[in-house]
Amino acid sequence: MAESWKLTGEYFESCNCDLICACLVQAPTPRDRCDAALAFHIAAGTYGNTSLNDLNAVLVVSFPGPGKMRDGNWTAAVYVDEKGTKAQQDALGAIFSGKAGGTLGAIFAGLVSKFLGVKATPISFEIKGNERRLSIPNILEIDIAAVTGRDGVEPLWATNAAHPVSSKLALAASKAYRYSDHNLAWNTSGTNGHFAPFAWTA
Repeated sequence: MAESWKLTGEYFESCNCDLICACLVQAPTPRDRCDAALAFHIAAGTYGNTSLNDLNAVLVVSFPGPGKMRDGNWTAAVYVDEKGTKAQQDALGAIFSGKAGGTLGAIFAGLVSKFLGVKATPISFEIKGNERRLSIPNILEIDIAAVTGRDGVEPLWATNAAHPVSSKLALAASKAYRYSDHNLAWNTSGTNGHFAPFAWTA
């Protein structure tokens, strides 16, 4: 039986959708496929008795399309923070691969048909105002900035969103979004992004 767990922190993502992401309105993917990377910084978290404070994890998913993301047939890979202990890495791997249940358990059970495994890597996660950056050397780079409203400061927010991380998401655009691993590769910019606080428990 999996340990109980809880996580709170900050999340952001980029995908190859135009603004606004098709998933938010349950529309078909605009480029017949979706390649997305979701990055998480855990401000406070536990897995059983194991602390997960100040660690990072990334979920990369690729949907071959055509159709809607909810149709399933995703390929997924997980990256966990190399700076964690073996117990912390194993805990993050269990959570973000869906084995520990919760939101990610439902995603993996219902949507992921091919899982490429968990890798422990260096993960740099940076928040600066309305900007978010993440780097896994030689694998993944994401650099996004909020789409702001009339004041040029406050992000535009999507509310009541059908999204597994949060029902309220800041709209953002990627300045850089590159991935290469597991015989998958893409390089896009100017496409969709989101960010929001998150809180999960199981």
